[in-house]
Amino acid sequence: MEDKSKKEKRSVIFNEALDEAKVPDWGRAAAIVKATGCSPASAQAWIRGSLPSDSERLVELCDLYGIDLYLWVDLKSRTESETVDKLLEAILYVKDFEAKADIVMAPSQFAHLCGAYLDVGKRSSIDEVISILKTS
Repeated sequence: MEDKSKKEKRSVIFNEALDEAKVPDWGRAAAIVKATGCSPASAQAWIRGSLPSDSERLVELCDLYGIDLYLWVDLKSRTESETVDKLLEAILYVKDFEAKADIVMAPSQFAHLCGAYLDVGKRSSIDEVISILKTS
């Protein structure tokens, strides 16, 4: 497989997002100009793989066209692996609790506790409940 430059890869990412957003190939730059108020030269540069120099514009384009910011800038998405890593952490935490407490939870209980663990605001409450159960 041919190794593409970062600019070429960014061009593919941006244009695929435009395709998904149903922005037609013909008049694509003009459609971007109309949607964002940018200059035609900027729109053409983004289509060819340049990144916006203004960070606010970068975020605006990501929101407008559903672009993964990390993928577009770093060429690596964070969303999928972060989600999986957090889910695995929650499952391990709850499974460890289940083993240490010597209990077997129903699947719905297990799932709800994993969900509570993923809610960072509820996590300290779970730790408190677990410490109470360990002393009982």
